[in-house]
Amino acid sequence: RAVRLAFGLACVAHLAPHRSARPSVAVGHGSRCSAAATAAGAPDGGGGFRALLPSLPAAAAESLSARGIDTPTPIQAAALARIDAGESLLLHAETGSGKSLAFLLPALRHISPRSKLLLIAPTRELAVQLAAEASPLLPAGETVAILSVGSAPAPREVMAASVLACTSEAMAEQLAASGAVASSLDQALCDLRLVVLDEIDCLLPIETFRGPRAERQRRAANRDAAPPPAEALLRRAIELCGSGELQVVAASATLSRASRNKLGRVLRADPLGRWYGNPPAVVRPAQLSSSDLSAVPRAVPPPASIRHSYVRLPLRTARF
Repeated sequence: RAVRLAFGLACVAHLAPHRSARPSVAVGHGSRCSAAATAAGAPDGGGGFRALLPSLPAAAAESLSARGIDTPTPIQAAALARIDAGESLLLHAETGSGKSLAFLLPALRHISPRSKLLLIAPTRELAVQLAAEASPLLPAGETVAILSVGSAPAPREVMAASVLACTSEAMAEQLAASGAVASSLDQALCDLRLVVLDEIDCLLPIETFRGPRAERQRRAANRDAAPPPAEALLRRAIELCGSGELQVVAASATLSRASRNKLGRVLRADPLGRWYGNPPAVVRPAQLSSSDLSAVPRAVPPPASIRHSYVRLPLRTARF
């Protein structure tokens, strides 16, 4: 499938499919890990994925097969069926583990121009990468619109897209403006089916305070500071979208408790109470789900071969 994609373009357009060749755009790191995990003799056409996603569209299965991806990675095996069933989840797995496909593949059968997937990223580069990952999975004729700093799609492209990939800052800037683009984006938020916050720790940052006044400082910061753009965007999305099937999926290699709690507070403010008493569950690869993370507090511990050293510098030579 040939895809036209550039930083300056506002929309990823689908052209005639070419199934014999690999997609012509760069793909995310999840595909590399999935290919490495392929088992010998695995069936073609995304056979390993069909066991978890029987409704996987043919176009997506062929795209996976063309890229040599036949077997789900551990985080994909843990999350695919649950997202497909409609759960809101927090995906916690190392960088390069295939989290992008873990939320893109189960979304495919639920989305359309009237039931959109919103991908929120902290940077323009990640938003474009997610768009490039999603584009070859979509059926012919469906599109991905990209909204980033300095690049906004036309209103008709927003309404026609099944997937909207954006940075939170660019989306907030466009929504704050008046005009046809802002109106089309508000309508897109009304038509959401799934919201993904990729790298949630960057999107919902938490300021850390230490010392005897830390708790007082933290409360003052939470009271006085303006919410980050991603938080404001998520609040607006869940207020405008009245669908009872709306899902929220967040992903990160460093899923901090503070960010989880902040996301929980945002979702508890949902006027329809869709997440009241039912916050998104944390999903980790199976080998970590059965581990005692109190002994290994990080889901992705550094390799044992890495050593940390400290060098003491005389104060007179230190430069900061």
